[in-house]
Amino acid sequence: MRIEPAELAFDSEGIPYSPAYGDVYHSADSGPGQACHVFVGGNDLPRNWAYERNFTILETGFGLGLNFLATWREWRADPARCERLHFVSIEKHPFERDALRTLHRRYGEFAPLAEQLRQAWPPLMAGLHRLHFEDGRLTLTLAFGDVGLLTPRLRLRADAIYLDGFAPRRNPEMWSPQLMRRLARLARPGTTIATYSSAGVVRQGLEAAGFALEKCPGFGRKREMLRGSYAPRWPPRRPREAVPILNDRHAIVIGAGLAGAAISERLASRGWRIDLIERRAPPVAQTPGRYAGVFHPHISRDDCILSRASRNGFLYAVSRWPALEQTGQALAWARCGVLQLGGDSHWDQRMTEAIAAQGYPPDYAQYVERGVAETLAGCRLKSGGWWFSGAGWMRPLDLIAAQLAAAGACTTRVAALTTHFGVGVHAIARSGGEWQALAADGKPIATAPVLVLANSNDTTRLASIAQSLKNIRGQVTYLPAASMAAPRVVLTGSGYVLPAADGIVVTGSTYDRDNDDPEPQVQGHEANLLRLAQLLPDAQPALDASKLCGAVGFRCVAPDRMPLVGAMPDVDAARVQKAGLSGAQLTDLPRCPGLYCVSAYASRGLVWSALAGELLASLIEGEPLPLEGDLADALDPGRFVLRQARHAKL
Repeated sequence: MRIEPAELAFDSEGIPYSPAYGDVYHSADSGPGQACHVFVGGNDLPRNWAYERNFTILETGFGLGLNFLATWREWRADPARCERLHFVSIEKHPFERDALRTLHRRYGEFAPLAEQLRQAWPPLMAGLHRLHFEDGRLTLTLAFGDVGLLTPRLRLRADAIYLDGFAPRRNPEMWSPQLMRRLARLARPGTTIATYSSAGVVRQGLEAAGFALEKCPGFGRKREMLRGSYAPRWPPRRPREAVPILNDRHAIVIGAGLAGAAISERLASRGWRIDLIERRAPPVAQTPGRYAGVFHPHISRDDCILSRASRNGFLYAVSRWPALEQTGQALAWARCGVLQLGGDSHWDQRMTEAIAAQGYPPDYAQYVERGVAETLAGCRLKSGGWWFSGAGWMRPLDLIAAQLAAAGACTTRVAALTTHFGVGVHAIARSGGEWQALAADGKPIATAPVLVLANSNDTTRLASIAQSLKNIRGQVTYLPAASMAAPRVVLTGSGYVLPAADGIVVTGSTYDRDNDDPEPQVQGHEANLLRLAQLLPDAQPALDASKLCGAVGFRCVAPDRMPLVGAMPDVDAARVQKAGLSGAQLTDLPRCPGLYCVSAYASRGLVWSALAGELLASLIEGEPLPLEGDLADALDPGRFVLRQARHAKL
């Protein structure tokens, strides 16, 4: 979906105004006053969030952000505030950052908070954008797009609802009975709701959806408003599974790569204790030419599941990494830009069509002709391609170290992170409501109520997903920077080549099936030199492949090339119940309680890891998910069991 920004305009009284809907954004008496009276007060805040661990507010219509800013200010000032506040807001026509700056000058009482909001403001692209404030204790999830399309895709349980939007006669879609029913599905019994409108169509739609309402004094010139709570007459046909209440927030994480480090940091930031187990020894100090990976989003003409999910992953990662640096963690990375080259006129046409179809902001992705591409790269090329100006390269070992350091620095009553390096997990077992990671002698390495498998291809050795994973070897080659004219940006296509860093140019990568050699091979270097020649026609380094250095890694790849993130299926139980699962949904699958996985990142570990960590931590904690439901389903580890059950192959 292409996002059309809101137009900056004012009515005759100087109130922010939408020409598209012919209505003002807030009461002429006061925008902040309306936010506090109608939405904060109408939902009986802060009393309702007092001393809660998690509290979720759902809003329809972000507009200028005044309701969010008023709520933030109230939460900040409340000594009894909830431990973590989630604010999820849907907006079809968000403002550009510069327009928000102009608008926010009118509301001086919010100035410090509004500045933080604008600094974190995401690019205007469809989907969910997760922003963290107050050291992660306040999370804003902006859902850009049509409210009718997004509400069925949200995965959350609201504690309070801000029903906002332009007047019903101006924007009836925002007040339709269908939308009220969808909001009810995101509520729980007792969820409060408030709106400035007291129109009959609004009251009738809400009451039909199960909300009990009362009229009360409105704000300013508005005589009445509505407030109430969700009080359904009958329980839902398909109740959402309750999140288990964990008094002991303690998890075992098996695997200390990109996946394990990210989930450890995200759980530790929520106050969890982590036992991190890794069969390999801790990484030693690396030479300057150590491996660096590429991060950039995926693009397709139809904006497929992979494109949408990787967009979420990319945008979340490039917002989280600077936050790590701000806590004092050191990262080796550069957003120098990535140029994904075409190959022929057919590919160039497809690239152009994909950009035109989605209408991406130029600072996210654009197609550039060959001449422009050569100017960006600083070298001769064979074609133009997609230009991702905010993408680049990252040294994964530094990212892993930074995330583990951040996890260890989280303040709790006991150590937030305990590491077990050089220790192999022979098996896992559940006993007395807790998981054990067992050594070869049968003794427990660690015990906790939650266990996360982040051990790449070794995942299915410890727990089944009814599907095998592929182990694909990848070798990169290190070239002396003096041997060639390196590009100024990352080039990708048949392979990739990075700009020179610390006297080294990294190029690669092979894609070797049925090869488990952990050491670089001469034929791998030769293949990488051929890939380099395809990317850089003038780069013909006269080098002996047998004398080159490099690195080898192994990609974990699922059959559909999507990651595995979520609760592990109980495959044995599913096989017993298979007759009743032929028409099942993912929510119907039996699961292994307290067992989760984050794995199968294929060639996109840097793009997936931050989002996957946040997604899994949100699932475990019962928080709103950071991406749309159909995308979460596409990553669910139970998807292979479900497919087999539906086709009677389980």
